[in-house]
Amino acid sequence: MTTEIKPYSIASVPAYLRILGWMAVYAILLFPFIIATPSGGIMYLVERLLQLLSITIWCVLHIKKRHLIRASHRLFVYAVQAWWLILIAITFLRVPSFQLTQINHWIAVWNLLLIAELYWEKHYVRHLYVLSLLFSSMVYLSTMLYIVFPEGLWYEESWIGTGDKARYLFGNYNQTGIVSLIALMVSGAYTLQTGRGKTNMLFLCLASLGTIAAMGSTTSTVGILLVVLYFYLQKAVKHPYLWICLFLVAYIVFFALIVWQGNAIDDWPLLASFVENVLGKNTTFTMRIYLWLRSVALIIDNPWTGYGVQGVEWMVNQIGGSGPHNLWLMILLEGGLVLCALFIAIIVKLFVSAFRHDSSRSAYMVVCVSVALLMSLFETYHYVCIFSIFVIAYYVCVSHTNKKSVVHAQLRAPEQTERV
Repeated sequence: MTTEIKPYSIASVPAYLRILGWMAVYAILLFPFIIATPSGGIMYLVERLLQLLSITIWCVLHIKKRHLIRASHRLFVYAVQAWWLILIAITFLRVPSFQLTQINHWIAVWNLLLIAELYWEKHYVRHLYVLSLLFSSMVYLSTMLYIVFPEGLWYEESWIGTGDKARYLFGNYNQTGIVSLIALMVSGAYTLQTGRGKTNMLFLCLASLGTIAAMGSTTSTVGILLVVLYFYLQKAVKHPYLWICLFLVAYIVFFALIVWQGNAIDDWPLLASFVENVLGKNTTFTMRIYLWLRSVALIIDNPWTGYGVQGVEWMVNQIGGSGPHNLWLMILLEGGLVLCALFIAIIVKLFVSAFRHDSSRSAYMVVCVSVALLMSLFETYHYVCIFSIFVIAYYVCVSHTNKKSVVHAQLRAPEQTERV
């Protein structure tokens, strides 16, 4: 005999307040990892406050959580949770101190998983709408700030890594690229599902491409351009998953031959021409090959569990830069083959789920994830940003609804009662 748990109802709030509320929740969870601020001063207190609010949201979501993770989602969710637990454990063993920073990062991703499990099943279009508003607004703000302050909002004088010390709204130009990708991903998925937001998508594409190109990030420009071209030409692309599989093969070959072995590309004229003329880099990928070689040497010395999250100073002393400028090498450095294998499993699960729920949205999500991986060959992005892409892409792929009018009626009708 099982006890039936009756869902309780709450009086609905006006639709615009509900949307603003969700925007605030997502901002609390993600802004500390996408908005760059000078260290110290009042911003230290703001960051601590946002961390406290994030933990509060985590507690509230657990109180509201009345079911286990859905059986079909458990493999993905548990793999993501295990990845962060392993990273924290390895870091604690290698850097014996309380890992509050990594725990806060984990809680942010955990909150996204909880929100998706609790609310995306019936209202995922609403959440796409909220995320689209939030990230689009941030990209437009970034563009306007760049126009007014093209030399940067401020300078990180204490930065000891290589590269420009100028900081923009999202940090440097590389972080601007990954945030723009997230904005295009959620806005494109919303437009594909509902047929709405086409004007916003057009201006978002122009703002993203214009800002990133002006900042001088050719890797991000190429990546964003691929997403934009696919979004507008997807109906003309036959068998998109076949092209994505071919991309993954080329991706693996590039990593094995160029990144891992540190080979220059002068022996491959076509590839050298692409790198120099399209990506705007030299055959050493702006000296990245030397960072890759030093990183590989460290990985070979400790291949299984890596060195944990050591920080910028350790990276500068060990490899000569703030990081290896490659996501895979960063994961191998910090978590070894154990963490890398689990990371691959998460991506495979995401792609398999997209193939099983074949749709224009799923294909678009896989393209966005693939572009994020392409950009990550040359840069290391914040883990929270990467896992935000994974979580959003996964739940867009596995969520089902064709009730466009019903969803928008819920957005507009404050008199209705929402079932929680």
